Amino acid sequence: METHKIGILIKMASVEFEKDAATILKHYDLTPSQFKILRYVNHFKEKKIRQIDIEHTFNMSNPTVTGILQNLEKKEYIKRLPNPEDKRSKVIILSQKLKDQKLNFERISQEINNTFTKNLDSEQSQLLADLLHELLDGRQKCPIKGLNNSK
Repeated sequence: METHKIGILIKMASVEFEKDAATILKHYDLTPSQFKILRYVNHFKEKKIRQIDIEHTFNMSNPTVTGILQNLEKKEYIKRLPNPEDKRSKVIILSQKLKDQKLNFERISQEINNTFTKNLDSEQSQLLADLLHELLDGRQKCPIKGLNNSK
């Protein structure tokens, strides 16, 4: 493989991953962006997650995150509460409605990953995850290690 095509291949793989995720998440009335934010808030529910934390973690702009959070609020999946430590910001929590649905974030994530990597055996899948982590760790861009299913 020619190494100058790596960027193109990564982008193409990313697009295909998003398509697979969108297809699966449609059954839950969620977009991939909404799901990753819900999963992040759920995973770190012991922390006080603020909008700016989401912006930094996922390298998303303020208006983008605002729109996603507004849509999640309209669906009554999250609530934004005043931050007791900083009145200028709000803390994001999962709503009781979402908790009552008992969404299994890990199972859904695994389903998305399995669909995307269906042409790989488990060893190849692990190697892919390891290589992607290596790429991102070297750039200090992998702040969500606690969320991955592969390590």
